[in-house]
Amino acid sequence: MAIRLILITWFFLSVCSLHAQKRYLIFSNGYRGLHLDSVTTTNEIYTVSPAGGMSPAGYWFDIDDTLISRFEPVTPLYIDGHHPVSTSMHRTKGRSIWSWTVTRFGWIGRSNWGFNDEPNEEGFRTRFMNGKRCGERFLQNYYPQTYIPDTLDMVCHSMGYSYALGFIEAVEPYVVLGKILILAPESPGVAGMDWNKFQEVWQYGSDRFEKGADVTCRQDGIAPQCAVVGIDYLEPGKGGRLFIPRGAKKGFIRSHHLSYWDWFYGIRRGDRGWFGR
Repeated sequence: MAIRLILITWFFLSVCSLHAQKRYLIFSNGYRGLHLDSVTTTNEIYTVSPAGGMSPAGYWFDIDDTLISRFEPVTPLYIDGHHPVSTSMHRTKGRSIWSWTVTRFGWIGRSNWGFNDEPNEEGFRTRFMNGKRCGERFLQNYYPQTYIPDTLDMVCHSMGYSYALGFIEAVEPYVVLGKILILAPESPGVAGMDWNKFQEVWQYGSDRFEKGADVTCRQDGIAPQCAVVGIDYLEPGKGGRLFIPRGAKKGFIRSHHLSYWDWFYGIRRGDRGWFGR
């Protein structure tokens, strides 16, 4: 009996030792520019944000480096949520230019006229399903069948939101959902999830529809925003929404593009909306 117990213990420890528990920090980028509009993601997974080719090179500026340092030790991975404009609420490049033209003169009031915010559920679903395929690839390549579940944290931006939802659906049964940072999500009102499954959830972006919201021309027009579905049901202390602060650069593009998000680095540990381990 004692020998059998020793053998079982040895076998269990041997299996577990094949895969030490890890913490992954997944970055899910969005649209990568008009010059790539005819391109759709190939659902690859990158260990770094490499230069050139079809990879999401330079997309995150210094935000990824900042968050990686906060989560160390962590294994960062990059997934590409880039899809054509046709999958977005704009639907065409011409409609996005029209929206930019008419909303940039909205210096008074908070009119919602001019924003392309009619849901494109078919496009959202396309991005979601590709994200799910990427999640399945992650399980095949990075997640061996062991008794120790890894922890997964995620950062997504713009189109990368729907892509991240698909990814999460694929991997959720096999991982511990850690923390998620949702930056300026595209089509946030189309779908969401039970965010209480995560340890912490933050949505950053424009304050459209909120009391005292910025005037029309200072809103994010690339991804007109509302709360992501389900975030209003977060348990106390698990996160919430954080809006672009006063004094930050804002506008149709500036409220969305990460190159203008210098204010992000001013959020310190202990502040509301601080994101890290």
